[in-house]
Amino acid sequence: MPNDPKWRTIARVSAQPIALVQAMYVHLLVDASRNVTRGHVTVTKEDIASALDVTDEQVESVFEAMQGRVLDGDYVTGWSKRQPKREDIGSSESGAKSAAQRKREQRERQKADQEKEDGHDESRKVTESHDRLDKRRVDKETPPPPREDFPDSRCKFAMHEHWEPDAKSFAAMLTLNGLSGQVFDQDQFLEFKSFWIASPDDHRTQAKWEHALAQHLKRGMRSDQASGRNANATQQPGTPGNSQDNSGRGAQGGHQRPAKPGPLSAPDRVRAAIADRENAASADGQALDQNG
Repeated sequence: MPNDPKWRTIARVSAQPIALVQAMYVHLLVDASRNVTRGHVTVTKEDIASALDVTDEQVESVFEAMQGRVLDGDYVTGWSKRQPKREDIGSSESGAKSAAQRKREQRERQKADQEKEDGHDESRKVTESHDRLDKRRVDKETPPPPREDFPDSRCKFAMHEHWEPDAKSFAAMLTLNGLSGQVFDQDQFLEFKSFWIASPDDHRTQAKWEHALAQHLKRGMRSDQASGRNANATQQPGTPGNSQDNSGRGAQGGHQRPAKPGPLSAPDRVRAAIADRENAASADGQALDQNG
């Protein structure tokens, strides 16, 4: 189409450049394609002149030269010949199927496949006894009991009375928690186990239980340090023997130790301060000032 010789004829008759002729024809084709009555042009000459930055007279001269060559009034001649043959409408010459025909054949294939599958399901259907169904349901819903001697460290289990931290891995866990070289009493370990034995639904791996124990001991040590008590005992957790400290500690860091004298009350602190100042004044031979 760009090399059609009629553009030179229209350009010569209208005394306008070929570029303007072809650009106008493109505008006319686009307008004819989007109109309700396809193939008819309704765009005004002023709009074309504004779009192509030319004068109305130039557009008018080209439009007049197109009459009888590519235009018949406001109709683009040869419009129907320029429409492509679409595959969706089918073609008896090439054997191409329309979209509706292809979709209809697809539904028929799916229906035949479904009927064939339903026939196989009916032939394989066997009524199972209630005992077998109940056994299958129990096997599916009930998890296997945890094995205490399972070697896989990824196995989760509930806390039990025979659980012990692994010496090597627990030493590394204490180091990671800043407790390297610390010793703890046996009661702390027993309190930790008794707390979690009472929660059988909580399942953790060996490493997770050792981490929880290390955190429990760390909280207890910090609490002892804050209250002025020594957190060190004579035995490692899990080792047999009697502890020097029979007080218990809950798994979450609580204490149940014998009561010790607490901090001084506010009046006692004032009295102690006055006594200190009096002693200092007596030693230096100076009298107390007003603030003292």
